[in-house]
Amino acid sequence: MLKSLYIKDYAIIDELQIDFDEGFSVFTGETGAGKSIIVGALSYLIKGKADTSIIRTGTDKAIIEGVFTIEDYMKNTLDDADIEYDDELIVRRIISKDNKNSIRINQCSVTLNFLIDLFNEHIDIHSQKDSQYLLNKKNHLLLLDTYCKNNQLLNEYQNKYKEYLSCLNEYNDLLNNTYNESEIDYLKFDLNELEQAKLNLDEEEELQEKEKRYKSLEKYINSLNNAIELFDGDGGIKEKLDILTRELDIDDTTIDHIKENIESSYYNLIDEVDKLKNLLNSFSDDDFNIEYIEERLYTYSKLKRKHNLDVKGLIDKIDSIKEKLRFFEDKDNVLNEKKKQLDSLYNEATALAKSLHENRFNQAKLLEIQVIKETADLMLNHINFDVNFNEVELNNNGIDDVEFYISLNKGEDLKPLRNVASGGEISRLMLALKSVFTSLSDTSLLIFDEIDTGVSGKTSLAVGQKMAKIAKDSQVITITHLAAVAACAKNHFYIYKNDDSKVSKTLIKKLNKDEIINELAFISSADNSKSSLSAAKELYETAQKSIV
Repeated sequence: MLKSLYIKDYAIIDELQIDFDEGFSVFTGETGAGKSIIVGALSYLIKGKADTSIIRTGTDKAIIEGVFTIEDYMKNTLDDADIEYDDELIVRRIISKDNKNSIRINQCSVTLNFLIDLFNEHIDIHSQKDSQYLLNKKNHLLLLDTYCKNNQLLNEYQNKYKEYLSCLNEYNDLLNNTYNESEIDYLKFDLNELEQAKLNLDEEEELQEKEKRYKSLEKYINSLNNAIELFDGDGGIKEKLDILTRELDIDDTTIDHIKENIESSYYNLIDEVDKLKNLLNSFSDDDFNIEYIEERLYTYSKLKRKHNLDVKGLIDKIDSIKEKLRFFEDKDNVLNEKKKQLDSLYNEATALAKSLHENRFNQAKLLEIQVIKETADLMLNHINFDVNFNEVELNNNGIDDVEFYISLNKGEDLKPLRNVASGGEISRLMLALKSVFTSLSDTSLLIFDEIDTGVSGKTSLAVGQKMAKIAKDSQVITITHLAAVAACAKNHFYIYKNDDSKVSKTLIKKLNKDEIINELAFISSADNSKSSLSAAKELYETAQKSIV
């Protein structure tokens, strides 16, 4: 949820602070006051590329800051980026004329791609031009799969289809490739070299660990040897302690006591040095065979450079070369085996594609019913909506080519959605589709920029009621010129422009109930007469009761 939006020196906006609540909020105001600029600033905040043209004339930089509640979907992404958070997310963008631009989330610098990825599937900013996404045929299959919740089955199919394509490429390579004697000799040389190397998937890493260990052991073992030599060597500590104890062989009680303590320390020292010797003897020959370690590491490095492959790729290459050599010696049988594998994968992929089709087809009937119901709520009473299927060759999406078809009036033939709807009908149809698909998605904020253009009369109240219904699941913000739509909102913001002798500034005010009724009266009849106010009050109270 968007909690607040701060805008400074953006377009004609000097400085604005807007505090939002959950539910349905509307912006109203005269044309040119800056309503769409505010929505544009919010869109820019979460996905816009740096553009100095948005900086207000006479200033050096624009600032846009949004405060969002932390949603569960954000947490893993923020954790992975080491961005600290409590219950709020503060997104701040600064666009400067000197190109000292910045994007920060909770004071941590982030990239635009990171910001887009964080919000992309969860904030939907919809203007009239964005209707093209829903009208575009290439998006219809994706929308249907979203409705069907086909993720698991689609992933299973796509993995199998990928296996099939890989096998098909291998089969075609075998079918089209022939090898001469020199190429065969070269393959045999490579095979012999790789087999002689006796590569192991884990050995290189183990050798690298041993090499690292040896380098640290070398210093470690030298220190042990030096310490033992200091104690045991000629003129060492042990020899000098022997001399010391002999020198103290005096008939004196006090000296005898001191001598006993020194001898006790002497034997303790011998025990501790023996422990050092045992530790030194614990190292195996493998720990010191650095020549073998470096030779094996060189073998791995040389082969990886030669073939431009990692260790797994080198091991796989052995099988690949063997298959090529076997193919050269027994082409027909190898092709037959590969063809059997190819056919098997094709049949498995086709079976999954048919399951996918069946699920899509069955769910499409439910989608048709739901869209018709949603559009009927918006006074499109004679609409007929159809998900049209055509079977196509196996591809990454299965065997379905899908397009939404529609007729808006009785007796009309179904036609592609992109070819039928007029302005006002598009608005209502898009709103109905948004209502269906938003409820299936993780969209937490939905913004409409004058989607109700071309709507009037009773239909406008239905549009407002539909937006209010969507707002029960997601926060909704809309710009509207329709009193009936605005009457359905929980929160009403009035946008106006202040023109002084030098510049124009966009200002905003959150309206209370009486102010809302005044604004509704002005929107409806461009005056605030007693009758207009009475009609506006009735509209407001009726709308508010209808959305409870």
